[in-house]
Amino acid sequence: MREGYHIFRRFFCDGFLLTIAFLAIGKPSYSSGLINNKIKIDSSAVTLDSTDSAKIAEKKSAKTRYIDVSLEYGSNFTYRNQIGPTAYDAPYLFPTVLYHDKTGLWASVSAYRLINPYKQTQADGTVTTTAPTWIEADFSAGWDFNIGDKNDGTLSYLYSRFDRNIQLVKEAPGNTFEGYFAHDFNLIKSGLRGDYTYENFTGVLNGKRVNVPVTDYYASWETSREFYIDGVFSHSDYFEFEPMFTLLAGTDNFIGKFIVARYPTSKQAAHYAGIASQFLIQEFIFDIPAAYNIGNFTFTPSFEYTILTQKATETSPTSFPIYRFSAAYRFNFK
Repeated sequence: MREGYHIFRRFFCDGFLLTIAFLAIGKPSYSSGLINNKIKIDSSAVTLDSTDSAKIAEKKSAKTRYIDVSLEYGSNFTYRNQIGPTAYDAPYLFPTVLYHDKTGLWASVSAYRLINPYKQTQADGTVTTTAPTWIEADFSAGWDFNIGDKNDGTLSYLYSRFDRNIQLVKEAPGNTFEGYFAHDFNLIKSGLRGDYTYENFTGVLNGKRVNVPVTDYYASWETSREFYIDGVFSHSDYFEFEPMFTLLAGTDNFIGKFIVARYPTSKQAAHYAGIASQFLIQEFIFDIPAAYNIGNFTFTPSFEYTILTQKATETSPTSFPIYRFSAAYRFNFK
């Protein structure tokens, strides 16, 4: 068993990736959300002439055409909610520009930039430091739709480019198709999200050029409760709260594929690859955003707490918090 752990540790020291989890839950890349937690993509636009919550909700359900420009700060960069040895190594900035059409079609461009030097341990045990850099760029497009008054969904595609010199995203798949459907039960809103990710990696491994096709599947159940506090400081402002619980499951074939490619004759490598191919519960996520809206501006501090059931390395945390703050401005069009 110790041999297996040494193989597992050496594999990650060489830079082959963290366990994948969640694509955007409403915050794009679910990196995060997005589509891993970025600005909320929906068919909403709010131009307030009343602070009544029912009227706010009614306005948000109307389809309009708009452009959102936002900037987010996060306390630590995660790849699909998986992190390195600590939960505070990589604070980042995340600018996004999103266009949403009244038909429900939308497209966005966004990127993650680390704002501190990034430290990583190499295969020989030495520690290297990378200057602040753009670690990920995302290009996404999709369609939001409604079925009746209480059902909504999204179909989308995300293409990601990564800095492959960073261990955290060295073997991250760059293509993601996603589907989401939710029903509003009045007291709570509950939905299902499914992701299909893939990448065809080629390169030199153990002195030989190899081809490693990677395909993974993820599914998440999301439950949230949305409510408002109207007229906080003026007649036209309001707070919007939407605490959310997410349960995510999926496969980690991209890890298993590279373990087998690196150690093709190892029984332990084959064992870990077998585990990685199984569809298992990955994590529980608790997210508490508090958005303050005034005019076309939205300011959103949020607190997210993740509990992992499948860890990428022996040293990575079992659970960790992420703090975020975003500022967004919406340009509305007729």
